[in-house]
Amino acid sequence: MKSFKNDYLKDNALRAYTDNLVSAEVSARVNAIASLQSSINTKINSSLIGVQNGLATLDTNGILSLSQRPAVVGGGNVFIFRPGEPTPSGNVYNDWTTMMSATFNIQGLKYIQFDDSLQGIVVPVDNVNFSEFILLSRYKKATYTDVSFASGFLLGTWPLEIRGLNLKFASHFNDNSGTNSFSMIDASIQYNGTASNGVDFYTGSLTIFMQNSQIVGPGNSLFSLNNRLLGIFTFTGICNVETNLIKSNSSGSLNVTNYGASGLSSGNVVQSQSLFLGTRTDIDLVHTLEKTISSKGQLITRNGSGNFVAFPVGADNELLAYDSSTASGLKTVPPPSALNTPGMKTVTDYVRQSSPVTALLTAGSKTIDCSSANLFRITGGTATITLSNLTENEVVNIVFETIGSAYTITWAGGTFLWPGAIVPTPTSTASRKDIYTFIKINGQIFGSAVLSMG
Repeated sequence: MKSFKNDYLKDNALRAYTDNLVSAEVSARVNAIASLQSSINTKINSSLIGVQNGLATLDTNGILSLSQRPAVVGGGNVFIFRPGEPTPSGNVYNDWTTMMSATFNIQGLKYIQFDDSLQGIVVPVDNVNFSEFILLSRYKKATYTDVSFASGFLLGTWPLEIRGLNLKFASHFNDNSGTNSFSMIDASIQYNGTASNGVDFYTGSLTIFMQNSQIVGPGNSLFSLNNRLLGIFTFTGICNVETNLIKSNSSGSLNVTNYGASGLSSGNVVQSQSLFLGTRTDIDLVHTLEKTISSKGQLITRNGSGNFVAFPVGADNELLAYDSSTASGLKTVPPPSALNTPGMKTVTDYVRQSSPVTALLTAGSKTIDCSSANLFRITGGTATITLSNLTENEVVNIVFETIGSAYTITWAGGTFLWPGAIVPTPTSTASRKDIYTFIKINGQIFGSAVLSMG
């Protein structure tokens, strides 16, 4: 019992001793912190406390005060240009120069969003390197957001990408040197200048990747290639580069590759460039047939190089024939040339000889048009029968149906040859029929008759 009592008294004494030491340490630290704060307040400028870019100050919750926290939006690399904004704050700017100065403090990829909700956007004269920038509209809209650059603005380097904007330039704005490229998505570049080229190529090349985008005038010569290379790749949507925006000397190169975009004119995404004197190469991997066919009735085939070619439409009623000397291997010919060969019936002859019914003509003198048929029926009676339009090797049959009295026939329309050199005399017996047959050989008409058939 005595031992247990001694242990209990020792534990209580030890606990009391420890509590006294902790209380003394806490009191000493509180006094030290208060002394330090008092000393600091007397040694720094109070105007630096609790202000932006000033002395870091904790709020009552122990976190850096709100006024001291840096503005962090979109990772700190998004800048919004909103002309007319009365109280710009954070990453929203109403002054171009101020905004561009802020971008210099950010390394790597940066975005500039253009906001025209308060007023139109006009970028003042400047010389900007956009090599780390993506330019885009702040809001998704049915139409482009117009961004007008003041005359004299210089684009030191193209942006990585242009999206949802219509960049409008009024004067020369870029000297291309080195190998450059940029992308356009739902975007437009409009050049209105007439006094100078928009872009002059001095060295290197420029490649433009377009998706549902356009490059338009009405200015003259947006791209002056000299002897350099401009490559245009189109992918989706409607893409268009208007006429007379590209020029070069005979050593310039323009390469156009379409991977599926639609053009405004016959499938072409880059229109005719009258001032481009160099070498142009167009590759269309989707719309080859659409561009080849220009009117109804054309046939598509391949030429000797394996490329698609269209065989043009000929005249009405012409026929097709094979011709190895033409690019398409075909040619058109008129029907007589195709079918009126020696020993063969022409289409006209075949139709004439297939007439299902031959009308009975009245008695009397007549001119027989041998081009309209090759079988005629005539009521017997004295008459002069003239054969017209009888062609070489054509056979014509004329049937006279007698009426029971004698009559004579005089034949005209050529030189006639008869068996025995005697012209047959028509039959006078009623209800009998005489058949005269004629064939033209070497300009002479050979005639024969089978008489008194009944």
